[in-house]
Amino acid sequence: MEVMLLTLTTILAVTSGLGINEANYKRLEPGYSYDYIETPLTQPQFPTVRSRLECAAIALNSQSEVFTYNSVSRVCKNYTPKDIITVVNKTNINEIAFYRLYALSMGLGSKVYESFLNEGIPSTWNVSECIGAVCPNLFRHPFLDLWDHLSIDEVKLVVYKNQTAVVNMVFDGRNTSIESWFSREKLKSSPWSDVFSASVNLFAMEGFHGRRRFYMSSLHNDCGGDSGWFMVVQSSYCPFEEILPAPVIFYSPENLQVIWNDNSETADSMAIFIRLNL
Repeated sequence: MEVMLLTLTTILAVTSGLGINEANYKRLEPGYSYDYIETPLTQPQFPTVRSRLECAAIALNSQSEVFTYNSVSRVCKNYTPKDIITVVNKTNINEIAFYRLYALSMGLGSKVYESFLNEGIPSTWNVSECIGAVCPNLFRHPFLDLWDHLSIDEVKLVVYKNQTAVVNMVFDGRNTSIESWFSREKLKSSPWSDVFSASVNLFAMEGFHGRRRFYMSSLHNDCGGDSGWFMVVQSSYCPFEEILPAPVIFYSPENLQVIWNDNSETADSMAIFIRLNL
């Protein structure tokens, strides 16, 4: 079985210029492994080595942050910085073919539309202070910026409340852009039985006037009569939108659209996954 090396010992490698490189590698948690986001143009050839330490030294000398070592076959797989890979949860069969590329928490001031599309810089998205590319109240994988170069089969949007998925939507991701996949024409499945038969006022990621993003609206009729299935309120206008700090994730808990002011519920977070057509 392939595992990511865990070594608490500092690994030192001397280069030809007599410089010394130093690194610490950590093991992935049980059930996790690495998969290619994009298949390499040429099949890589991996060496057989005598030990994990030797495999780690090869990875260090090639400036690789990721490698695996098979203790039975002794094959050392060294992934270069140019390899497009991601971590996959092999124990969750429902998510095994999907890669999480984005996640957002409610009520922390983040701008969902701008951060998803990578418009501007993180300091303009109203996120908590970022450490490098990591921001505590949202997750954005850089592979989102490679959307046009990936063979995307499906996109899944999942809404969570109390750490439980309460909404699952699956979209056809073929021949889409980073924004165009979110449409009724591309929607393949959802928990709402009337989403294809009811009239639609607006179904778009850009939403309404920069306030309602990822907006699935059936009727836009002043605040008291607005109805729909899902939306992320980025800035409030109607009284019912002001109950919590933005962004507020609203969804219909029924199998039909609801009037937002009367029967909608709010979620804790949302995440977006892609499945590749391999």
